[in-house]
Amino acid sequence: MTNRRDFLKSTGAAALGAAMPAIAFGHDKLEIHSRPIPGTGEELPMVGLGNSRIFQEGDLEATRKLIELFLSYGGSYIDTLGPSRFTVASVMQAHELQSRLFVGTYLGTVQYDAMVEELERVRKAQGKEVLDLVLTYDFNEILAEPERYVRLKEEGLIRYLGVARHKLEFHEPMMRLMDMGIVDFVQVNYSLLEPEAGETVLPMAQEKNVAILVNRAFTNGDYFDVVRDRELPEWAAEIDCESWAQFSLKFILSHPAVTCVLTETANPDHLVDNMAAGMGRLPDQSMRQKMLELVQSFV
Repeated sequence: MTNRRDFLKSTGAAALGAAMPAIAFGHDKLEIHSRPIPGTGEELPMVGLGNSRIFQEGDLEATRKLIELFLSYGGSYIDTLGPSRFTVASVMQAHELQSRLFVGTYLGTVQYDAMVEELERVRKAQGKEVLDLVLTYDFNEILAEPERYVRLKEEGLIRYLGVARHKLEFHEPMMRLMDMGIVDFVQVNYSLLEPEAGETVLPMAQEKNVAILVNRAFTNGDYFDVVRDRELPEWAAEIDCESWAQFSLKFILSHPAVTCVLTETANPDHLVDNMAAGMGRLPDQSMRQKMLELVQSFV
């Protein structure tokens, strides 16, 4: 599997991060576009940060620097799991970032009292009055006893409830939960190499007013294997696209159901490259089809 650092070096794109502040489509202020969260209208910037390695390792200084750069481009959503929850929370507290960050937190238990205890620890660590978004991986539990999870919202512990998975087999239960009106957010795999959710999960999310978070934007690096040694098409400039990473992200973001795409990096150059996908023009339906056909032809 291709390492993204090596991929950027081989394509000559490694210097993009340093150049971006001067070339970002002529904008005086470098800030990505936002989309409203269905049902509430709260604005959420379109490019988010996934569960970065430096968050997991507890590197507070590297986390601070990455979040500072992320915020400078208008970012807000950070997805945190396990130890990452407390690394990000520590930086939030130390630098009073509670109002600037929208944080997704994952449940590590299914018993209600234990959920409350766990979430209270995270909330205190963050210094927020209420947690923004809590997600669960446990579809069996939330489908069997949805009221246990909805109660977290009803009792004011969290603002939004969601589920997250990254495999095709979970698309059907995601749709069941949306149809039941249980979840506010669904996190799902969707990309040029895994476009299936675009025909099923995403249209239902639009119908049911559910926000979509997208994971596996680069299919764990497989995407860079596919596009390695290939020239970015000239017509990519029509959508203000300057790298293969942006090519994937702009395809994802151009689906109207997508609220935010998660990008998982500890590298500042990669972060800047990713954030640029949330600026400038996005492809229309004709261009989306052209992008999909091009990448699928490489497989």
